[in-house]
Amino acid sequence: MLPIVSTGPMMRNAVSHLRQRATMSLHRNYSRGKTSDNIFGKMFGKYLAVTNIVGSGLLLVAGDVLTQQYEKAMQMKRFDFYRSGRMFVTGLVVGPVQHAFYSRLDRLLPDSKRVTAVKKIFFDQLFMSPTYIFLFFYVSSLLEGNTIKESNAEIREKFLYTWMLDCMIWPCVQYLNFRFLNPRHRVIFINVTNCIYIVLLSYIKHDMGANNHNQTKIKEKSD
Repeated sequence: MLPIVSTGPMMRNAVSHLRQRATMSLHRNYSRGKTSDNIFGKMFGKYLAVTNIVGSGLLLVAGDVLTQQYEKAMQMKRFDFYRSGRMFVTGLVVGPVQHAFYSRLDRLLPDSKRVTAVKKIFFDQLFMSPTYIFLFFYVSSLLEGNTIKESNAEIREKFLYTWMLDCMIWPCVQYLNFRFLNPRHRVIFINVTNCIYIVLLSYIKHDMGANNHNQTKIKEKSD
């Protein structure tokens, strides 16, 4: 006859052990979540300006990488790391301007009513949009080694077309931004959307200029 073994203490110990493991796991997950919240809280609080500036540079690079990957697939171009580097520096220049403008705009027009959102869109298209386009082309052109005269010529050639394109795209995006988003996330939201918009800007900046240059050469040869 087999001896009868009491399993009560063993079961209680096993349950207690599992409970301790579960409690420790919950504490670890809570601590990680709290740490993550602290990091994001600092990024969009104390270090908001740094987040906006660095984010502007990185997201300009992301948009340019998308553009170059498309160009590489369609035209077998090699990836230009220097070009992406120039985009990063351009973003670092534009980022502080964006941060200052939208911070000031939110202080002047603090609520998120429809009328206020429309007013913000008006000021954005009238002031920030032309400034952004000007800095984008001017800074990136100078970083390419062009002279001030050549940079001015590029802006004269591309500014109006780009601003008209901007007016077609950004008012709808900015309505969502000004109406529903927390002001702290404003610049990052704009720069995330910029990943798509910068594909168009990069085309205007690099491919449109190259095509016009080639057409000018062909015309000169034919003459």
